[in-house]
Amino acid sequence: MPVIEVSFEDLQSLVGLALPRDVEGLNEVLSYVKGEVEILEGNALSLEIKDGNRPDLWNVEGIARELRGALGVEEGLIRYSVKGFSGVRINVDPGLEGIRPYIAGSVVRGAHLTNDVIRELMHLQDKLDQTYGRKRRRISIGLYNFGLITPPLNYSVVSPEEVRFVPLGGLKEMNLREILGTHPKGIEFGHIVKKHERWPILLDSRDKVLSFPPIINSNDLGRITEDVKDVFVEVTGTAYQTVLNALSIVTLSLADRGEGIFDAEVRYPYGETR
Repeated sequence: MPVIEVSFEDLQSLVGLALPRDVEGLNEVLSYVKGEVEILEGNALSLEIKDGNRPDLWNVEGIARELRGALGVEEGLIRYSVKGFSGVRINVDPGLEGIRPYIAGSVVRGAHLTNDVIRELMHLQDKLDQTYGRKRRRISIGLYNFGLITPPLNYSVVSPEEVRFVPLGGLKEMNLREILGTHPKGIEFGHIVKKHERWPILLDSRDKVLSFPPIINSNDLGRITEDVKDVFVEVTGTAYQTVLNALSIVTLSLADRGEGIFDAEVRYPYGETR
C-alpha cells in the first residue's frame, strides 16, 4: 500500500480544521481515507493509505479534499472548472502510434509552491509513475515552468543520437542514447524505449526540449522551483484513459494551491483531436 510523506501543518491548513496531534486521535480522523500514521515527529507525517484503488488519495491535497467532506468543512462534490484555453496545442507525430501514442496536458496558473509542496508533488509523481503507471510503462508525468515554454509543442520521435539536451539534475548535454547509458533514470527506465528504433521527445516551437518521455525532463524547462507560478502538466502513455486520469489527479492537486486551470489541445494524426 502507498506510504505518503506530508507536512502535518500543510495537511491541517488544507483541511481547514485543527487536527489531533497524537497518533491515536489522528488515526481516527484518517480512517475516513483508510489511512494510518506510520510516523509523526513534529511536522513530519508519514501515512500509509490502505486503499490501493484510490490514487487520488496518494497526496496531501487529495487526503485533505476527502477529509473536508468527511469532517463537515465542505458539503457535496467539489466542482473544478476550466477557466479557458492555455494556448498550448500539442501536435503528435504519427510515428508514436506503436510506441507511446497518447499525451495530455494542462496549465495551472498562480500556483503557490514551497520546497515542501514541490517535494510532495515529486512524491505524488513518483507514486503514480511507479504504481498506477506500471513503472512508467503505461504513463509517466512531467511538470514544467510554463513561463519558459513557447507553444505549440511537438510530441515526436527521433533517432537516439539526433537530439541533445541537459537532463534534469545533470550538468552537460547528452544525446538520448547517452542518457540511457549514464543517467540514473535512463538506466532504470531505458528498457521501455530501447526496443524501438526511434524514441519519444517533447519539444516546444523553438525546438527546446521539455522531456524525453518516459525517461527524464530537461534541466531547463523541466525544473520546478519556488519561483514558478504557472505550471504545465504533461502525461504521456500507452493507455488513453489512464493518461487522462493521471493528468486530472496532478492538475487538481496543483489547482488546490493555484488560481485557475487552463486546458491544452492535442492533435492526433491517427484519430480525432482530443
